Amino acid sequence: MLIRLKEGPLFLASFSRDMTVTCPDGHSENASGLFGALSYDGGRSWPVRRLITDGKPAHQVQAMDGRQFTMSTTSAEPAGYMAGVQSPDGIIHLISSKQYYAFNIVWLKQAGVKLEF
Repeated sequence: MLIRLKEGPLFLASFSRDMTVTCPDGHSENASGLFGALSYDGGRSWPVRRLITDGKPAHQVQAMDGRQFTMSTTSAEPAGYMAGVQSPDGIIHLISSKQYYAFNIVWLKQAGVKLEF
């Protein structure tokens, strides 16, 4: 899912099975699932990338096919069909086949784990 945000950058939401997260303490871990990314140069680069999760400790969530997946700092929703929009108050509303997410550009850019593809 790709839209231009009112703040100017492009916002991409997609799924990946092969990412690395670098945690604030410097160690790296494998990561997968739904992520959001921002591009300030028309899609040539994506310097802001973040897994889209609920921020809670690791827990089970139902996926679109009824199976469970673990949502955590390194694991997000594994697949689905998406639609999204940014409301006038700046909130990005993203719906997948099974889940609903709401966040803003500040949350996307917030310090935390860094995704590498």
